[in-house]
Amino acid sequence: MKKILIITCVIAAGVFFLVGKWGGDSKLFAQTLPSNMNEAHEIKEITIYEVKPTGKPKAISLTEKEDIAKILKAGEAMELNETNDFVSSGYLLLFQGSKENYALTVNEEGNIDMNGHEEHYDIKGKNALFQAIQGMDNQWELLKEGEL
Repeated sequence: MKKILIITCVIAAGVFFLVGKWGGDSKLFAQTLPSNMNEAHEIKEITIYEVKPTGKPKAISLTEKEDIAKILKAGEAMELNETNDFVSSGYLLLFQGSKENYALTVNEEGNIDMNGHEEHYDIKGKNALFQAIQGMDNQWELLKEGEL
């Protein structure tokens, strides 16, 4: 009986280990940003460019604390899994902080590239960041050639 209990515990531990490995290491969006990029008062501006636009190139420059906080709030609870998928279209976000700058790219399919395209993630569940950006339709400005 003792052997069966030990074998069952070993098998259970192995299953939990394998499920954890298959599930991947997940992180929250807020955990992947530099610490000072998680707070709206530290970010002076977020510039968002449409990457590979279907029409004329356009961008948004967010300088109001409410708009910056809206973008951070939209993404903060998103759960991310590491992946090898490179994001080549969607929106490029440039965070300009008081101490450093940071860039990330997010697409409609739920992929995010961070840290200069060195870190790649899949979004588990709702892509709230992409939806928040799309909700800013009235703030887009068309870019002139050479501004990208």
